[in-house]
Amino acid sequence: MTTQTPPVEPPPGFWQREASHNPRPLTPLGSSLFIEATGRSLPKAFAEFGLLAETLEFREINGYVYTAIKPFRVGDRGGGRLPPRWLLWLVLRLHPAFRRRIADNKRAMRDRLDLKLLDRWDNEWRPSIIAEIARLRAVDLPALSDDALAQQVEDVRRFLFRSSDVHFSLTGGNGFPIARLAWFCRDRLGHGTMDTLKLMSGLSGASSEPALRLAALATTIKSDAALTQAVQAAPAGDVHAVLRAHPGPVASQFDAYVYDYGLRALRYEVVEPTLAEQPELLGRLLQDQLARPNDLRIEQDQLARERADAKADALGGLPDEALRSRFLTLLGEAERAYPVREDNEFYTVSVPLALCRLAAQEAARRLVAADAIAVPDDVFYLRCDEVIDALHTHREYAELVAERRAAMRAAEAFDPPPSYGVEPPSPPLDLLPAEMRESMEAMIWMQETIFDNEQSQTRAEAGATEVRGRGAARGTYTGTARVIMGEHQFDKLQPGDVMVCPITSPVWSILFANVGALVTDTGGILSHPAIIAREYGIPAVVATGNGTTLIRDGQQVEVDGDAGVVRIC
Repeated sequence: MTTQTPPVEPPPGFWQREASHNPRPLTPLGSSLFIEATGRSLPKAFAEFGLLAETLEFREINGYVYTAIKPFRVGDRGGGRLPPRWLLWLVLRLHPAFRRRIADNKRAMRDRLDLKLLDRWDNEWRPSIIAEIARLRAVDLPALSDDALAQQVEDVRRFLFRSSDVHFSLTGGNGFPIARLAWFCRDRLGHGTMDTLKLMSGLSGASSEPALRLAALATTIKSDAALTQAVQAAPAGDVHAVLRAHPGPVASQFDAYVYDYGLRALRYEVVEPTLAEQPELLGRLLQDQLARPNDLRIEQDQLARERADAKADALGGLPDEALRSRFLTLLGEAERAYPVREDNEFYTVSVPLALCRLAAQEAARRLVAADAIAVPDDVFYLRCDEVIDALHTHREYAELVAERRAAMRAAEAFDPPPSYGVEPPSPPLDLLPAEMRESMEAMIWMQETIFDNEQSQTRAEAGATEVRGRGAARGTYTGTARVIMGEHQFDKLQPGDVMVCPITSPVWSILFANVGALVTDTGGILSHPAIIAREYGIPAVVATGNGTTLIRDGQQVEVDGDAGVVRIC
């Protein structure tokens, strides 16, 4: 990749590359949805918990997404300098704005807002979001007038924003209980975070559910030898047609599978096809399942035994009943929280983005017919407001689209730095009241375990025979590396391969049943790929920095998920 002089100066402050969700530049439409959603939702979530930070701001710099923590401020103080400790102590306790923020935080922590949010997810948010998804996807888009379709685009955007609010509220809801358990195990048992995660691995049902459903469908097919042979002999893209021609219930089972799991964005973008739009991929996954059944249920049983053993070991290492009781309370709360991280993402991010894509595709068809854009994919180079405007006015956007396509090419040719600006000094958390100190430490802990920016920005030298990262899922596996830079390369992946990729979204979990091991450039041990790898029992090393550059297609590699090392054989 050729390094170019950046065309735009970065904004003031310290910005870190956010490649764990956005390894590639966003399209203008994707940016107007994802970046705006985070910009609206994160400040609400930070205020909800009364954190001494305004938000984690997401911003595009030279085409790539960067983040910066914006501290809670009163007035306009610049320079990135902290006041003397004595003055900071006084400001925190005497300034009305800080007093209110600290009071909000104390109330949130003492009232256990995190657990209340988990209850809301189970009893209110999840059911209502599922109902709204059903309503929005039932709309007959081709039957709408242009003005009505513009309203549908606005409706799905608003739904994405509302769902994003829930998603980021739940980041605290599921993060605080896991952090508390990790700290207890660290302080009382000397455990690292990976040791603590053994107590929860296997509980994320949303990650394993698609593979289990596909395995159940394969079992139904296998009961009919002729149908099994026909499915295996068909081109992957024709598998659905073969099932439809069969007189039994298998076609309706496959349709139900596509309905339940197909309408999900494969990453945090709208330009990539959903799973339902890729019949070849679905057909091949089913054929692979018939030829090489996964043992996911066996792995889940093994994870359950490991959880029980880890729990027994922890209880045995605690010296008195009070500590054992405290451990069991913290474990119960973390067991509630851990599955919500993956479960909510499917409904609050992946499906809303897929609904936005459906509306954009129908808009594209009409805008091409009206000569507002030249080809359907041009719609992804319009921002959401512009799509709505074009539907109302049929205004011609060809020149703007051409400029943005050129900007996208320039961004893809640019090698983005890991950060811009100078990292500010860490605030002295010991000056904070107890509840605020705990919540800020938890926020930092969550950021490190989810993003792991420091490790993700490391770079091994060309020609290295070992690539180091974070061990994220146990075990060692040797196999053929397949470098998958995006959804367009899924067809390269063969059963048993080592998937080497920049990052995965939760929807990629459908592939994990066929993968022998996982290597990612970015993400921490609580990132989505790390969680999913543990659910599937495949060794994983995350945050290698430049694994996708150093490892080549077809190479034999050994993935050591315990040591956090990938050895190129």
